[in-house]
Formats: sequence, structure tokens, C-alpha cells
Amino acid sequence: MSRAEDILEIQMLAQRYADAVNRHHAEDWIACWAEEGVWYLGTPEPIRGRDTILAAWKGAMAGYPFAVFMVQPSIVDVDGDTANSRSNVEEILEDPDGNAMRVYGVYNDKLVKEDGKWRFLERHYNVIYRGPIELTGDKTGYKG
Repeated sequence: MSRAEDILEIQMLAQRYADAVNRHHAEDWIACWAEEGVWYLGTPEPIRGRDTILAAWKGAMAGYPFAVFMVQPSIVDVDGDTANSRSNVEEILEDPDGNAMRVYGVYNDKLVKEDGKWRFLERHYNVIYRGPIELTGDKTGYKG
């Protein structure tokens, strides 16, 4: 695989991650993670390992029946079977009580190629802005 193909695959990985969030699809979402993945969410301790990461994500998503996650194309630096990337993201979330918020953030990632596929080894999420919004329109969601 060429460097350009690796970069495209890593950018597509970020898009598949976002798509899985939008569909609340746990199997597709966790497939984006390396077996030894580590998720840093600004909490005192990171979340380690695919099973623990998946359980944390399912718990978080249960609190937001309406979620939209958008990611811009990543800035990627490939070095063999490892890479670093940075992605700017926007989230729109609504809890079961109708409380909605918009979040802008940045993911700084370390990636590894496992079994010929790029996966997130570490994801460091940094919130730039979080604040309430009103969602007064039609929220049909997307399950794809």
C-alpha cells in the first residue's frame, strides 16, 4: 500500500467511526479500534482495551438517543505500520429529557495497522467548546 493509500484509509477510518456513531452501531464502531486500544476522554484514567472501550461507548450512547457526529478529513502522518492523525469533530447530542448540546473537539490519534487494516491505537479527545443548543426541528435519526 502506498503512503497516499494509507492516508486515505486512515481518513476513511475516521469517517467509518463517525458513521457508526450516527447509526448507534456498536459492532462497526468498535471495529475501528485496535485490540490494545486506549481512549483518553479527559477523565483521570484512560479507558483501556476494546471490551472496556465498547462498554464505555455503549453506556455513553445510551444517554444520547439522538447523536450526530461529524468529522473533517484528518491530517495524517504515516510511518510504516504506525501513524499519527488529528481530526476536528462536531457533535450534536440530545438526552432523553430533551437537553441538547453542541460539542466541538479535536481527536489526536495514534494508529496501527493490524491484519492489514488501520485501527485506532490511542484516541485523545480534547473539547474546544461545549454548550447548550435548541433542537426544534425534525429529529428522525439515521439507522442506515
